Amino acid sequence: MCSVIILSTFVYGKIYQWKFFKTMEYKAKYDTWLKKSPVEASTLGDDEKVFIQEGKAYSVIEVLETDGLHAQVDLEFDAGVWWLFLPHWDSGETGEITAEFSLKQAQSNTIIYGYLVFKEDGKEILKVRATSGRPRYQYKGAHTIKARGCIPPGDDWKINTHGWYCSTPGIEGMFYHFTPDPHPTGRREFGIYQDSSAEVYPGSAGCIVVKRYGGFDKVCSLINGIRDKQSYIPLTVKYT
Repeated sequence: MCSVIILSTFVYGKIYQWKFFKTMEYKAKYDTWLKKSPVEASTLGDDEKVFIQEGKAYSVIEVLETDGLHAQVDLEFDAGVWWLFLPHWDSGETGEITAEFSLKQAQSNTIIYGYLVFKEDGKEILKVRATSGRPRYQYKGAHTIKARGCIPPGDDWKINTHGWYCSTPGIEGMFYHFTPDPHPTGRREFGIYQDSSAEVYPGSAGCIVVKRYGGFDKVCSLINGIRDKQSYIPLTVKYT
């Protein structure tokens, strides 16, 4: 995942090649960490992480491996091999982020979960369990029922990357609004948030929701990390 320049020459019947790696600059967009493992920095010992202030830049020789939203990189000038949490870094080469929500519809008295997947240039980078609608209102055609049915299917949705904190009970966290609003079905005010009441009253009035401890923090980090480059994320909603 880095640029490699290969020079070849022909000497006395033999071909000789030299490889030169074109480095990339990664700049910290927030206070963050260099880490020895792709996990939360709070779980690592002091000898397994290095604190990095916002604005600090490093030259990366090569991206060695990726793991979800983390990348293992080889830093120039013998600075070592470290893991970066990509939403905290600007490489200047971020591709387009897209999203897809999918769910297998059925008539059910309990909530049905599907998946919300984020991709960068078509490659999956984050996948979390998610749902939409209330129990008993996730069957085929229920997307037309206001305040209960799941979000209408289609590939014309857009997730606004500039969210806001919502104190409404059941949300109590970040909310990212969807357009079009209103939707052609007449329904309105769709978005994505954490389902803080999932244990007692799971689901939503139509929004896409992720459980409090189901990865919503990673969704927020991803969206907030690209908002300066993408004002919205194209979203496709599919049902089977």
